[in-house]
Amino acid sequence: MKKILLIQSRERPDTLLAEQRGFRREVPLAVQLDFLSALDTSHDWNTPASIVAGYDALMFGGSGEFDLHGNRDESDAARKTARDILSRLQPLIAHIILSDFPTFGVCFGHQLIAEAQGGNIVSDADQKKTGSFEVMVTEIGAQDSLFASTGASFVAQYAHRDSVTSQPRGSALLASGVACRFSALRYGEHVYTTQFHPELTRADMLERFTLAPGYLPDGVDPESIVRDSSVASTLIRSFVENIA
Repeated sequence: MKKILLIQSRERPDTLLAEQRGFRREVPLAVQLDFLSALDTSHDWNTPASIVAGYDALMFGGSGEFDLHGNRDESDAARKTARDILSRLQPLIAHIILSDFPTFGVCFGHQLIAEAQGGNIVSDADQKKTGSFEVMVTEIGAQDSLFASTGASFVAQYAHRDSVTSQPRGSALLASGVACRFSALRYGEHVYTTQFHPELTRADMLERFTLAPGYLPDGVDPESIVRDSSVASTLIRSFVENIA
């Protein structure tokens, strides 16, 4: 049985459990999926090898509560917490990059790894968005074992304030979009990250608007900005089956 560890950066029980349900649904039934909170300061984060010991792959989830930038003042509690999380996870990120440990980072996880690798993370008004958007696979992505089966483009769910605005060290750009330059990245051969949420379905997105209404633009009907994203949802299962 494969074992995968999902590191979560969420504090609210409702969104924490909703994220767990999304990932549980997308991984094969035979996989053991465990959870660890990045907010757990009692854990020894300085021994990254021991964190992934016994696991076949690692995943980093999103965070609707904390931002590395978020257009917030540096003294803002949510921004400070995000920076604390990044500092706490730095040894682990360095370890997975160096060892090319199978990893899948989503949204905030995508941003954490990018920032640790020198990518610039800011609240970019041109890239900030919520809803379903088209993702275009690059030439490199078309040759990648994970993205080769998605076709030239597909629809994915997005909900983010911050964005990667410069390409991180050691990364390959696998997918991009009109409103998201760095939609999917790969580091080495086995570390993948996406700004979009492959664990979320259309129904999940509509539920998220009730759990985190701050992501829904004012005066917008959520039904009007959310579409099916079944192709994007194949990525996690494919990662588990073929990369982990």
